[in-house]
Amino acid sequence: MALEKRPTAALIGLGALGILYGEKLLQGLGADRLRVIAGAERAARYRQQGVLCNGRRCEFSYTAPGEATGPADLVIFAVKATGLAEAIRDAKNQVGPNTVLLSVLNGITSERELAAAFGPEKVLYSVAQGMDAVRRGTALTYTHAGTLALGEADGAITARLKAVAALLEGCGIACQLRGDILRHQWSKLMLNVGVNQATAVYGTDYSGVQAPGPARQAMLAAMEEARAVAAAQGVSLTERDVEGWLELLATFDPRGMPSMRQDVLARRPTEVELFAGTITRLGRETGVPTPVNDRFLQEIRAMEAGWSR
Repeated sequence: MALEKRPTAALIGLGALGILYGEKLLQGLGADRLRVIAGAERAARYRQQGVLCNGRRCEFSYTAPGEATGPADLVIFAVKATGLAEAIRDAKNQVGPNTVLLSVLNGITSERELAAAFGPEKVLYSVAQGMDAVRRGTALTYTHAGTLALGEADGAITARLKAVAALLEGCGIACQLRGDILRHQWSKLMLNVGVNQATAVYGTDYSGVQAPGPARQAMLAAMEEARAVAAAQGVSLTERDVEGWLELLATFDPRGMPSMRQDVLARRPTEVELFAGTITRLGRETGVPTPVNDRFLQEIRAMEAGWSR
């Protein structure tokens, strides 16, 4: 699909990645060509509180889920996994025959859900990597915006893939086209089951997993379990994959923290089902033991249960 000369984009979800990419799309496209999908109550709250990105207020144009705007050229899903089903319903009016759908969610399942709802021919695959964004309420701060890896399910570098990358890069979002995007998603999942969950369970920032100690040891063990489960699924992740993520992790501000640790501090629902939940389920199905991820799943579930009391 070739995007129009003046393409329109719709964004649903104003978490860390939603604000990060939304601010860049706003600057690159303008408020008239970027629709942030939000119900009336949520939009009113965003307007009242203000959505800030590195101290700059983002004056988004909000579109209600039922509003008849016509389809967007590109729809970006930036919600948490727990909110994807609702986001799919809310974004329905934005999707037409030629719309491209892009999920920046963690994990390896969101694209399949989008494909089931709208058709696999509309879906691109992605991995958001290398950002150090920290969100507090509707305010985001970051020093590294990272890179968005993009690909087609079959590994082809297509015209529409290049067109979407050109649109995003024109807005200041660095992109990397990959012919192995499905494997790369598994690699990023391996990182997340380690760093996100270890910082959440051990109550630490990046410094706790950058230096030797119990948190780093548990992180590495959880990543090795993910490698073993991936291998059982026919996906080969190497020691070099692990080393590459550890090299990236070493560049992060030690006082920063990944999304799951931020969720725990804010008592928000976490993505533990997407991380340890996926690894333990697939481990059971394939006979791969996952004791560290089993423990992470139990302990983080217990944290969440305690918040609701």
